Amino acid sequence: MHMFRRMVLTEGSGWGAVRTRATLAVALGAALVVAGGLLPAAAQKPVTIGAPLALSGNLADSAAHVKRGYDLWLEEVSARGGLLGRPVQFQVYDDRSDAATAARLTERLITSDKVDLLLAPFGSAGTSTASAVSEKHRMVMVNIAGASESIHQRGFKYIFQVVTPVAYYVEGTFPLAAKAGYKSLVFVARDYAAARDMEKAIKIWAPQNGIEIKMIEYFPAATTDFSSYIARARDLQPDIWVSVGYPPEAIEMIRQMKATNYLPKLFVHNGVSQEDFLKATGKDAEYAFGMSLYEPSLPTKGNADFVKRFKAKYNYEPGYYAALGYAGCLILEEAVKKTGSLDQDKLAATLRSLQTETAFGPYAVSETGAQTAKKGLIVQVLKGHREIVWPFTQKTADAVLPMPAWNKR
Repeated sequence: MHMFRRMVLTEGSGWGAVRTRATLAVALGAALVVAGGLLPAAAQKPVTIGAPLALSGNLADSAAHVKRGYDLWLEEVSARGGLLGRPVQFQVYDDRSDAATAARLTERLITSDKVDLLLAPFGSAGTSTASAVSEKHRMVMVNIAGASESIHQRGFKYIFQVVTPVAYYVEGTFPLAAKAGYKSLVFVARDYAAARDMEKAIKIWAPQNGIEIKMIEYFPAATTDFSSYIARARDLQPDIWVSVGYPPEAIEMIRQMKATNYLPKLFVHNGVSQEDFLKATGKDAEYAFGMSLYEPSLPTKGNADFVKRFKAKYNYEPGYYAALGYAGCLILEEAVKKTGSLDQDKLAATLRSLQTETAFGPYAVSETGAQTAKKGLIVQVLKGHREIVWPFTQKTADAVLPMPAWNKR
């Protein structure tokens, strides 16, 4: 197969954002007959996928993993001949981790760039604002990482969720707590829509499991000082500390807990489930629990090959951010192939009825486009690696509880 590959990176735009265009074109073995001659697929107009993404700002480190998932898929889909016999390219704009900017860039992608397909920004806030724009234009948006349930409670018809709804992130904490006999918790979370949804779930599951909620606190984005929350927890002495947000917050919480010689019996944060946490905290990561959605050890469709290719390209094993980016693209690819066109209403119908599986796990959605098939995992860092400790039927190790005190390690 003859291959032509081109990549162009341009920086600086009137929007003050980094503009990235990656074009990977592949000439197909088959060719089109045009004016009595042969026109390779690489010479056709590319299918352009638009994506506002946090290339800078407080979400950039996390969104970088999603982008790597996109890039790996782009190589693979191009090797498979592209979409509908056409090459594929991304148009990515930096939304600077800002929800309002994500909305403006989505408008630009649709009206100025006239992209063919859309991927949502990273995170619930940006996905919420951007999907309002795509809905107005009756254009499909694949929700990669917007876990807030409120995104899919607005009656929208063109937004489809790959990520697990955030309530199911924390579900496994309660079977672990029940097994250990724990009776109290505090919830300390970044103040965003997904965390508010998790609070609702905790208020249902905690009483059902005989667990008292001793404190609920929210902190603003970019918070780095958690000393006041730690001090309150020291006074309250909960068995469990639950947090949701992003890896930098989990990193600082663990560092500051160690500095003040405080540790609950069970500390769980979704940020623990990312490579960033392991690298930044080193040995202090040991015994921490993470709310995860995906692990490299899962026997999901194509996962072994995905892990192998990702690790060869990026020199680390993927976490669930990377798996979400990769899976979202695969689901969009399958929907386009099943539909046989880029017609947005037909694509929406396909995505609504589609049931499939990727390395990330199963995909199926409700009439609102909310993910219904994928549940969460709980992992624990043991000997420097994330091990699945819940669901018990999928565990790769037994949970170590209580977490050993800092001076007993």
